[in-house]
Amino acid sequence: MLHIVKSACALEELNAVVDVSDDVLLIEGAVYAANPQHRDFAKVKGLNVSALINDLDARGIANRVSPSVAVLDYRGFVSLTVKHSSSLTWG
Repeated sequence: MLHIVKSACALEELNAVVDVSDDVLLIEGAVYAANPQHRDFAKVKGLNVSALINDLDARGIANRVSPSVAVLDYRGFVSLTVKHSSSLTWG
């Protein structure tokens, strides 16, 4: 399953249901959790996590992303949606 996370506050709920075979895509305000110094980074550490480059750039944090987080453009976003038969968006 693909989990599309829009805000860092949704990460707590996500952790209750995410599976090791799932992919997590951070978008909008959730991209802050891609920074290893952010308080919510521990909630995504160890998961298959990607972050949308446009949202990282918009917040000026593209250079602060953990090496464990894949940085994707919109083409990569589409590839993730094709890879998974289902997705869930977390607000």
